[in-house]
Amino acid sequence: MATAVSTLNPGASVPSAQVVKKHIPLVAKLGVGGLAGVVGVSATFPIDIVKTNLQSSSAYSGPIQCFQKLLAQDGIRGLYRGLPPTLVGVIPEKAIKLAVNDYLREALDTDGTGVLPLYKQVLAGGGAGLCQVIATNPVEIVKIRLQTQNRLPVADRMTASQVVQDLGLRGMYKGTTACLLRDIPYAIIFFPTYATIRDMGTDKYGNVSMPHVVFAGCVAGAAAAGIVTPADVIKTKRQMKGATYKGTIDCFQKVYAEGGVSALFKGAGPRMMVQAPLFGITLLAFELQKSYMESH
Repeated sequence: MATAVSTLNPGASVPSAQVVKKHIPLVAKLGVGGLAGVVGVSATFPIDIVKTNLQSSSAYSGPIQCFQKLLAQDGIRGLYRGLPPTLVGVIPEKAIKLAVNDYLREALDTDGTGVLPLYKQVLAGGGAGLCQVIATNPVEIVKIRLQTQNRLPVADRMTASQVVQDLGLRGMYKGTTACLLRDIPYAIIFFPTYATIRDMGTDKYGNVSMPHVVFAGCVAGAAAAGIVTPADVIKTKRQMKGATYKGTIDCFQKVYAEGGVSALFKGAGPRMMVQAPLFGITLLAFELQKSYMESH
């Protein structure tokens, strides 16, 4: 049996997926995933604010200038605008993403070794990405509307509840196609990459250190984020208030016509900077909680 996790020791270990452990029900995994997401998002939210504003406006020359302008306009509070409703949405979103991937990996592990061939890892990740859009799309559109309000007069700014009322149920799923085109490929890239790097750090006893878990999450998060940036750009523009695009294809064509390939990858750096620590922290929190539940 792998050693227990110690959150006080940075060199402590979490069990490898290859070690046979106590089964955790899907409902419990959903709770673990939701809590892990709250930890990760809270730690990286200001970077996400910068990323969203860079992608939605041409008024900023780069992430540093964008950060400085946002800080000057609204102070520290502005860097956390939209965090509370985002956290409400993050719980189901991260819960679904992490728990469904874990559940599908177990279901596809027909020989009980914990080691899956690449195609099964892709199936598990893709399934998780597909399921999470149910929660992701409404959360994303509300977050984007709140994060880009700094350009509006104070009197015209809306609260999260007002944004939800303004959108209605149908409006909450605007840009779903772009969201699917982002989240499914992201999960297909992220989870196999994370599992591969994580297992590279597994010792002969089936343990992996916490720093290595963070490293694996950071690398996988940054790689997946960079590759799917065009889909994130299109999704962000489709979901902005006042967007007049006829659909995802029309949005893609107009963005490409206006700025070429560079416009499709606008905000890639900040997005990778968000996703790397976000998933490094989130996966560590997820693995630590799983490890505790599997050994108690």
